[in-house]
Amino acid sequence: MIILDHTAVTALCRGHRLLSSIAVVEVDDPAQRAHIPALCLVAASLELPGAAAHVGTLPGLEFLNLEFAGTAAVEQVVSAGVDWAYAHAVYVAASGAVEGQVLTATPDAYNGTGVWAVDIGKP
Repeated sequence: MIILDHTAVTALCRGHRLLSSIAVVEVDDPAQRAHIPALCLVAASLELPGAAAHVGTLPGLEFLNLEFAGTAAVEQVVSAGVDWAYAHAVYVAASGAVEGQVLTATPDAYNGTGVWAVDIGKP
């Protein structure tokens, strides 16, 4: 599973070529789309107002809600020292049946989490 954290979402909104190519390809199977955790979308929108409205129109993206069990897990991730803006991505990447890869502009933020962070570079 490909997961975009808040730094990847802001890079996408600013025209990152690789992320743009992923986001515009319409795929019938939602599991094959790039996934954006809800808290990552909130963090991106706080940094770049309008980000949620922009990415919400792109066909290659799937948005992940935060249910009760996820909320409790995200709370534990934050309590362990991970910034809240990254915590939902950590939870999604670590809890899925398929190992998730988090695309991010700040891979060091995932050190010690056990999450496979892929550096997207600069937009």
